[in-house]
Amino acid sequence: MQLDDIHIRMVDLLRRNGRLSIAALADQLGISRSNAYQRYDWLIESGVITGFTATLDFRAAGFGVAALVFVSLEQQQWGEFRERLKTVPELEYFAVTAGEHDGMLLVRAADVAAIHELVALNLAQWSCIKSTETVFVMDEQWDRVSLGAGFAGRALRSPGEWAGESPLGSTRHLRIAEPGEEDEGAPLR
Repeated sequence: MQLDDIHIRMVDLLRRNGRLSIAALADQLGISRSNAYQRYDWLIESGVITGFTATLDFRAAGFGVAALVFVSLEQQQWGEFRERLKTVPELEYFAVTAGEHDGMLLVRAADVAAIHELVALNLAQWSCIKSTETVFVMDEQWDRVSLGAGFAGRALRSPGEWAGESPLGSTRHLRIAEPGEEDEGAPLR
């Protein structure tokens, strides 16, 4: 089974309000309760929906400061790094990145001193980390991207239907002809 427009709309509704009842979902989607139950169960069983969570006002919860901590790692020590991340209670999110740094941590704490302590006295002591760069978040505005808008119909097509397109997450390599190599009959790839 593949995500269709109703699945995408259902996921978007649940991302805005994970406490919606099946009856409310069915009503908002214009489908029967039975259909809504089937779709809801399938989204969970197939792993599209991995869980439900509460969203927080971090300032109201006592986490007044957020920072992005960019890390450069000893390449042979990724396993150690990932294991040690589990010990960082301030960590909200981690991503592997391309470019100057190997990863980015979004951390939250009560104040700047707590972020400084985390970076300078904790992370800096890890042998797997070569260097860090900390950027404090001055303001945040966060909203959920609609799956329907984000995929612009791609999620509704199988990869075979993307003829001529590079699937998301892949790179298409092109060879540029050197002067004098042009062959009018042969397309460059």
